[in-house]
Amino acid sequence: MRYESIIWDFDGTLFDTYPGMCRNLKQAMASIGIQVSEEELLPQFLISLRKAIEFCAERSGVDPDFVFQTYRSWVQEHPLPEAKPYPGAGEILAAFQAAGGRNFIFTHRGESVHAYLAQENWTSYFTEVVPFSPAFERKPSPSGNLYLMARYGLDAERTLAVGDRELDVLAAKAAGVEACLVCKAGVETAADYQIRELKELYALIGLEKE
Repeated sequence: MRYESIIWDFDGTLFDTYPGMCRNLKQAMASIGIQVSEEELLPQFLISLRKAIEFCAERSGVDPDFVFQTYRSWVQEHPLPEAKPYPGAGEILAAFQAAGGRNFIFTHRGESVHAYLAQENWTSYFTEVVPFSPAFERKPSPSGNLYLMARYGLDAERTLAVGDRELDVLAAKAAGVEACLVCKAGVETAADYQIRELKELYALIGLEKE
């Protein structure tokens, strides 16, 4: 195989969680009298959570930190939104691991990432999952990637980072590894590779699809 390690993003890459995140932020804003639509929020989430928070702050004229804390409180007080994996995600995780590769996750999502992985019986596919923590700066900082590379002795030339947003790409490049952007529509990107669906990774990795 061309790569021996993959550092995956989670939201928007392995799991389709953005619709649930949009609903949560919409409902959190409604709880303080601010009306926004899911259609307005989705493009913001596709850039970053910070961008979505700033959008709501500008709309309402309140401090972004207040918006963020309102959103976090809402998330903590309500059940985890239903979300499903993208087609083929589980299959490529399993195939890469079976061929001797190691899967990792570096995500801005908190500990709830483990619940989603357990939901699909995916926990064993990953050598380590790095969720949001004050110990790691948020992407595009490479801090989470660098931590994984140092802890497991990952070869930068044989490590690929896969994500759905440009901040994932920039975090990968800053860590010295190649980046693959998963995006339905072609966009300008610093990524080394751009694919529309996860099944395209088989050829990129050099992995035979069963």
